[in-house]
Amino acid sequence: MKEFKKVIALFVTMAVLFLSMGCTGIDGNSGETPDGDNNQTVIDPLDKGFVPEGFDVPADVLAAAKTQVEQLFDISRADYPDYGYTNWRIENLAYSYTYDNLNDMQLVVYQMNYEFLTESPEKIGLAGGMYITEDNWVMPGYPNSTYLIFRQDGDKQVFLHFIVENDCTPGTELFTEDLLRILT
Repeated sequence: MKEFKKVIALFVTMAVLFLSMGCTGIDGNSGETPDGDNNQTVIDPLDKGFVPEGFDVPADVLAAAKTQVEQLFDISRADYPDYGYTNWRIENLAYSYTYDNLNDMQLVVYQMNYEFLTESPEKIGLAGGMYITEDNWVMPGYPNSTYLIFRQDGDKQVFLHFIVENDCTPGTELFTEDLLRILT
């Protein structure tokens, strides 16, 4: 039942992304990695998912990010088969904010950007903040608007949920209100 709720949450999030497009747009066509390097990576088509080295995050955060992007990728492939998505990658993953006491929990927030590789860029209608890079990587929502929420549990961080926000940032009143809504 818990897995079913996660899948439903993913579907709702994707629906919100596509319904709310048009509010904010960020040009993500730079092709640069978070550290500013402009390097191209060859991806084995049999190896699904790519995460560049160098993200300064704990292993449990990276594992949760991979799981979330893989689930979003699978949902997008099923919902949009004409888009020809063949692979996914995490383009950015960084610490963003800590709530020291929210609902009697210490919550740590990480910002993430992910992309899907397409074989059919001509079939993708860009809307809102979506972009396609020169080498056919697609950000299907708003760049850098996915936040992973973790509860600090001793020296370990436990993944709770993800939230998509393109009009506010962690620590602001609007983000905090939305976060409280999904945690209850």
